[in-house]
Amino acid sequence: MLSVASVRSASGAANYFAKDDFKDNYYTADGSAEQSAWGGAGAETLGLEGEVSKQAFEEILSGTLPSGEGVARHENRRNGVDLTFSAPKSVSLMAYVAGDKRVLAANMTAVQKTMAWVEKNLAEGRKDIEGRKVPVQTSNLVYALFQHDTSRALDPQAHIHAVVANLTRMPDGKWQALHADKLWANNATIGAIYHAYLRAGLETLGYQVELQGKHGTFEISGVPKTVIDAFSQRREAILEKAAALGIVSAKGRDGVTTTTRDPKLNAGDRDGLIKGWIDKAAALGFDGKGLLASSEARAGASVSDSRVERGYRAVADAIQGAREVIGGFLRPHDPLVDSGLTRITLSPATARTQLAVASAVRILSEREAAFNVHLLAKTALDLGLKGVTIDSVEARVGRLIEQRQLIPGVPRDGDKNISMVTTAEALRTEETILKAVEAGAGKAVPVIPATEAPERLQAIADRPLNAGQLAAATLILSSEDRTITVQGVAGAGKSTMLQAVARVAEAEGRDIVGLAFQNKMVADLADGAGIKSQTIASFVLANERFVTERDTPRFEAAQAKFAGAMLVVDETSMVSSDDMLKLHRITEALGIDKLVLVGDRQQLSSIDAGKSFAMIQAAGGTMARMDENIRQRTDTLRTVAALANIGKAGEAMKVLGENVHESASAPETAAEMWLALAPDEREATAVFASGRASRAIINQRIQDGLAAEGTVRGQGIHLTVYERVNHTREELRYASTYQPGQTLDVGRGGALDVGLEKGRYDVTRVLPNGKVELSDGRRKIRFDPQQLSPTEKRDRLELTEKKDLHIREGDRIRWTANDKPRDLHNAALARVLTVDVNGVTVETASRERLTLDLGDPMLSRLDLAYALNMHMAQGITTDKAITVMDSHERNLSNQRMFNVGVTRVRDELVMVVDDKAKLERQLNLNPGNKTSALETLGRLDIDNRKGGGAPVKFDPGPIDGINLADQPDILGDLPPIPEGPVAPAVVGQANDLKAPPDLKPDVKGDLLPPLPERSLGLDL
Repeated sequence: MLSVASVRSASGAANYFAKDDFKDNYYTADGSAEQSAWGGAGAETLGLEGEVSKQAFEEILSGTLPSGEGVARHENRRNGVDLTFSAPKSVSLMAYVAGDKRVLAANMTAVQKTMAWVEKNLAEGRKDIEGRKVPVQTSNLVYALFQHDTSRALDPQAHIHAVVANLTRMPDGKWQALHADKLWANNATIGAIYHAYLRAGLETLGYQVELQGKHGTFEISGVPKTVIDAFSQRREAILEKAAALGIVSAKGRDGVTTTTRDPKLNAGDRDGLIKGWIDKAAALGFDGKGLLASSEARAGASVSDSRVERGYRAVADAIQGAREVIGGFLRPHDPLVDSGLTRITLSPATARTQLAVASAVRILSEREAAFNVHLLAKTALDLGLKGVTIDSVEARVGRLIEQRQLIPGVPRDGDKNISMVTTAEALRTEETILKAVEAGAGKAVPVIPATEAPERLQAIADRPLNAGQLAAATLILSSEDRTITVQGVAGAGKSTMLQAVARVAEAEGRDIVGLAFQNKMVADLADGAGIKSQTIASFVLANERFVTERDTPRFEAAQAKFAGAMLVVDETSMVSSDDMLKLHRITEALGIDKLVLVGDRQQLSSIDAGKSFAMIQAAGGTMARMDENIRQRTDTLRTVAALANIGKAGEAMKVLGENVHESASAPETAAEMWLALAPDEREATAVFASGRASRAIINQRIQDGLAAEGTVRGQGIHLTVYERVNHTREELRYASTYQPGQTLDVGRGGALDVGLEKGRYDVTRVLPNGKVELSDGRRKIRFDPQQLSPTEKRDRLELTEKKDLHIREGDRIRWTANDKPRDLHNAALARVLTVDVNGVTVETASRERLTLDLGDPMLSRLDLAYALNMHMAQGITTDKAITVMDSHERNLSNQRMFNVGVTRVRDELVMVVDDKAKLERQLNLNPGNKTSALETLGRLDIDNRKGGGAPVKFDPGPIDGINLADQPDILGDLPPIPEGPVAPAVVGQANDLKAPPDLKPDVKGDLLPPLPERSLGLDL
């Protein structure tokens, strides 16, 4: 693993790492002791080489060059960064217990190669450009390597410190401070690169490795887990400390690792320490000698029969290569992997690299329209395929760019390399959506004239509509454009507005169908606006066939059903690009009159790729704005909501002041706060948590507290419930994704490509040959995940984990699956009324009572619901709330999550956080925006990244040979996001559809933009 920490003191680091008498724990391949070694092109330029002296090391960390020149010498100077590369425990045991010093050499080589990549790709300085500090790639570092052999608990632990000084040489030759942001931001990528190099090195030595988890970590096969655990005292201490703090995430445990370090214990007699390790391992029945001998034999290291062994290995490699080639032909077609005769000529490692990169592209593109090339490389390496390293991955990525299967984004100023890529499919999807919006201009029949709308709406509304609500409703009813967007801030009263629209439309004989992302939102739309609603998924499933099906009785019936109808999509920010495209295609195919998209682009985006709602707005779609917040009833909360809406989360936290509580165990504190409320106050107070781990802790603590006070009653019942493991479909094509004890649910229609019928299967074993053994309770089944089609997008597979859930009478629960015939919907809430021999009786969200017998499958698809996550919270309104955010959950600590968490509330909001200052910094730096292909290519400015002024207009470009520049223009200016705490309503109108004179047809009809004339930063 890799951990990253700041070097707090130059003298302290020099005393610890570069002691003049430090001879106790640096080992080379032959076992001799050395102290250290300089590394990096910057060190070479400065003439620093060989052993690191204490004085030179301290001076470099302090910013003093060998010439005496001082660099960035000031009071709060940062000294450097310590990258600590820790080998897997089994590697340390083979080195120090079995005595295989080859693995230490392999470890050092892996670190050196990794640091070479870090230097080439992540080293930056900064220069002033028009008053802005712009990062500039320098590709040189000054660092020192120190190899240690013990953990802080004095267990064997081979690890290497790469201490990077806060220095780099700029392109003009000037030395200045290192801009280390990329080192911190890419720590997971650096770790993946190191693991891949080390795996490859150990495999060359004849060892076999087993992946551990999904991030490329591994152990040497044959080292017993009991032995590994016995020598992992430091890890156990970290886990215990994390558990005491309520921290369960990997990132959180990393924080515990760096904040609970005690000075390393005195190692004393090194020989005696190693002998103690050997004796302890022997007592556990392990000496590693047999494993060492086997590895040497496989590596051809035996002197007596080296020629025979080399011959045997050549034959074995040839046979294995042939098997992989044949296996490749038997796999489903993969458009991102070479096929036919080309595949035959590939080496096994090259073929595996192609497979890994193809899978990485699909894993990332399921969630994002564009992605960072370093993240792409990390994702490929994390699959742990034999022989795949960063060198081969970057070469393959470069080849896919040359083949135009990956499209490079616009490079950042001062960066020599491409940082972002997108796919042709993502680009085509976004362009086609905007083409569909354009094609619908002027195609709708107004429900009523604009002159009549205000009076009709006010007369039918339950309460008077404000200017923003009235303008949005008028536009929906009177516009001649098929696609209408309504951008409304949280609390703008969108449901009230839609209710008035629905009543007027129905009075005119128009049908309205409501659509939402999840069932809870469907219920809210039906209750709040009185619109008959369903999920987007169910609507698409029922009607997508009509995009291509014509002239059939079924098509004609559907067309008649939706004639003159209006589709209203609520919380549209959560709709993926793929679903948005399907909605537009269905709307056009069936002649649906209007597609009304309602939501807030500043709140949560879709789980899957794309941000189509914001994209349509930025490209100038017909739009109304609702910027008046009518939910919050106090000045403080209105100000907080306004600040959150423009991304100023840190300022919003300051406005909350004492209502932000800091606690190292934030989930437990939030639970205690809720439990301290009076019963009526509890009913009025929701609890929101940004992450799954925090939500689970809060749910359990509240349930325990309610049981102790007798509010939830009886012995209850223990249920085995199934929680979904968050994996993409592509990840399910790898055996390393599966763990014994999990279950695989196969949906309707089955998974015919691997011979699995509909049903639930227990994962019993993951086999070394890449197959997974399942059990359906009657028989054992082995299937090859690689036989799953890489191009299939239907989600028929779901990997789940079992957990024990204790429910009692009075518990608040939510469903985690659908049972539509009984009106039980995923994420909908219910309350347990009774638990007895007849089953579990619940009161559903619709106030109906239902008894589920003890064998009912829905009793395995539920969870406690005292706390809700932000995706469940979006759309909810509550009088009071306690919102929990944890800085350890970095990806979840973003402005969109914060926006949802603080804007649900009318009267009173309390935030509980683990570290206020740290969370504020993370929120200010992390907007939580999704990516866009068009934005990545510089053809559309969706999130106003260029800052100030009007948005960059959409450059149509061609789609499948059709040049959009020849088509009517849909461009228009997006009104700027309001900068003040409370903004007035802005009424959007249909845009003037004029083709701009500077758009000309692309005579080549090429879908993809030209490659930038600069280095890709890849080994092509």
